[in-house]
Amino acid sequence: IAMVCVTLIPFYISFIYSIKYKNEITVSHLAWPQHPTLSNYVRVITENEQFLVGIKNSVLTTIPTILLLMVICSMASWVLARNETPFYNFLYTLLTMGTLIPFQCIMLPLYLNMFNAGLVSTNIGFVIARSGLQVSISILVITSFVKTVPREMEEAAVIDGCGKLQTFWRIVFPLLKPINATQLVLNTVYVWNDYNTAVVLLRDKASRTLPLAQIVYFNENTSELNLAFAFFIMAMLPILILYFCLQKYVVSGVMSGAVKG
Repeated sequence: IAMVCVTLIPFYISFIYSIKYKNEITVSHLAWPQHPTLSNYVRVITENEQFLVGIKNSVLTTIPTILLLMVICSMASWVLARNETPFYNFLYTLLTMGTLIPFQCIMLPLYLNMFNAGLVSTNIGFVIARSGLQVSISILVITSFVKTVPREMEEAAVIDGCGKLQTFWRIVFPLLKPINATQLVLNTVYVWNDYNTAVVLLRDKASRTLPLAQIVYFNENTSELNLAFAFFIMAMLPILILYFCLQKYVVSGVMSGAVKG
């Protein structure tokens, strides 16, 4: 109960600040507002152009990144899980070692490479960079799950005349639904909330995602805490909705992968 309370307190503070008038925040502090209002949400949508820009860019970068990771990492994990030769074991180790490299170590090379390729402040550049940063953890998790898929089903598909691609898309990929749903949620959280990669690559206001768009409330508009927290709540809602919709798949995907891994 204590841990749940500690976890929920920030959400409570964010919500009550988002439904308070500006002058009421300094008076009632953490108390429930006497006159709750949704005008802060309306003002953020109608007055803050960075919110709409951030929503658009976050959607245009998150969805392609998630789809790219789901397809590429699922296929790669299947190959790595089914081939246990020294070469593929080395390749698996090499790919998963990316989880050990701090982002600060590759921050400058990443920016220079993207700058030389003309991809700074572009959605395509952010998608490529963010997909690359998520490959290691995705392959690590999905490969462990693939090992729980019975080989006999694939052998039966081969006997029936299926090639490798048909076997993967018709037999293996549907069986990966729990772990793909898990990766869908986790990767969406990482990409949607990514600040480090965004602040390095997205230099123009027109290319900012939601985490960067929130910076506007940490300078000359710091006093507008009610608007800031309304912004935060709306930026958080898509992730919460996605998680609650796929919660049962997330739990089963994590547990199934953990048993074999």
